[in-house]
Amino acid sequence: MADEHVAELVQALQGSGPSAADWIGSVASALTFLIAAAALFIAKRQLGEASTAREQSKALEREKSQPYVVAYLEENGVGSHIHDLVVKNFGQTAGRNIQVSFEPALNRTNGAEGVEPVVLPEAISFLAPSQEWRTVFDVATTRAGRADMPMIYRGFVTYEGLEGERRNSDVVIDLHPHKARIYTEVLGVHHVAKALRDIRDTHKKWNEDIHGGLKVFSRDGHAKDGAKARKLREYQEERAAESKPPQRGHQDSADTTSEAQADPTE
Repeated sequence: MADEHVAELVQALQGSGPSAADWIGSVASALTFLIAAAALFIAKRQLGEASTAREQSKALEREKSQPYVVAYLEENGVGSHIHDLVVKNFGQTAGRNIQVSFEPALNRTNGAEGVEPVVLPEAISFLAPSQEWRTVFDVATTRAGRADMPMIYRGFVTYEGLEGERRNSDVVIDLHPHKARIYTEVLGVHHVAKALRDIRDTHKKWNEDIHGGLKVFSRDGHAKDGAKARKLREYQEERAAESKPPQRGHQDSADTTSEAQADPTE
């Protein structure tokens, strides 16, 4: 009797439980939810990365659009031994309120033993892209022999960029590489202009005055050259006649003939 009741109870429990189809449906729903959650997470992450990439690209474009003002030494057009201090804007937009400072303060030679400061402006109000400001820094050949002057200067260039953003760049001027350098003279446009100026100054001195006029010498070259050639032939003939020894028996007749040919008008 007890066995029958247990069998009926087990049968009742088995009849009220979920079927295999129900289990399969539940598992499929759970997997679908997990997949959707993973896809949502990945999409959110990709959106975040895209937003970061856009921000970085925007920042990069802004940085590329900023002015970039630096200071450096450059050879002067007059000669490679003369160095200029150049402040130049290499950026794509204008730099404003540019200030340059060095430690120690810049100085240059003044003669063999003198020293004078390199005067810098308190501020350069505006430098367009590729625009520059420059001044003579020093003559390298004179500076090389001065042990009492600094060889390294360190400084900063500060300026305003887009929307008034304050920016700066470091500057190091090291003169050691120039100390042992050998300089050669290269003639350029400056020397051509100087020569033309000298010609102009000389030409201005020409006038109708006796001391300022242009002196012109003329000569009859053909006639003078012909006379000079005849004198040379006569001299050579005389020298040849003097060096020729006289012949006996024919001296009188030769003298008579020479006298006859000397001057037929006598």
